[in-house]
Amino acid sequence: MKAGYFITGTDTGVGKTIVTAAILRSFIKKGLKIGAMKAIETGCINKDGILLPSDGMLLRDMAEMNDSLDLITPIKLENPLSPLVASRIENIDIDIDKIFKAFETLKKKYDYILVEGVGGLMVPINKEEKKKSIYYFVRDLIKDMGLPVILVTRPTLGTINHTLLTLEALKNKKIPVKGYIINFSEPPKNDIAEKTNPQILKELIDIPCLGIFPYLTELSKDKIGETAIKNFDINALISF
Repeated sequence: MKAGYFITGTDTGVGKTIVTAAILRSFIKKGLKIGAMKAIETGCINKDGILLPSDGMLLRDMAEMNDSLDLITPIKLENPLSPLVASRIENIDIDIDKIFKAFETLKKKYDYILVEGVGGLMVPINKEEKKKSIYYFVRDLIKDMGLPVILVTRPTLGTINHTLLTLEALKNKKIPVKGYIINFSEPPKNDIAEKTNPQILKELIDIPCLGIFPYLTELSKDKIGETAIKNFDINALISF
């Protein structure tokens, strides 16, 4: 692996998966060999006792990978909750080493790797029971993977606070941030918040905006790829 990014978001539902898919397609259109992981996925579909990660499957398709879902999404949980809570309900121990073994395997196959997180930075993954109150968060996973972050945020009311708090939490852990992408995960409201937030974020944040991704009704590979090329700073994304 030459390089990679960890894609995280300001909160749940901000559109990390679509943005990750868009970056994948833009890299592929540039002729780059890129792989993807949805390291942990909750809310998986239970089909005859087998958990199917919809985000993991989408990313595998978008990256045109032939790897098993156990590599792309090594941790799969059925309940749409934080990994810590879902694993307790399902009586499953989350093995962090399983994530890193899959990561190491994929790193050998691809020039670039995108790893999508679960929820936001402070979503709890598990607790080391042998240590009192030692919780492992998404932020810790990012730090241990050693990947720079691309932050997915939204244009709507509240995004300034969410974005600045997330960047502060990353700074406190000394995690490098490549930049942020504003994603329209819902149809635009065209209100004053959406119209002013992109410029205000640029004023307040000392990292680059890598693009604004519009809301799409068609999620085909071609459409996502064309939209990414048009709306992302591709040269900045490729330059690690």
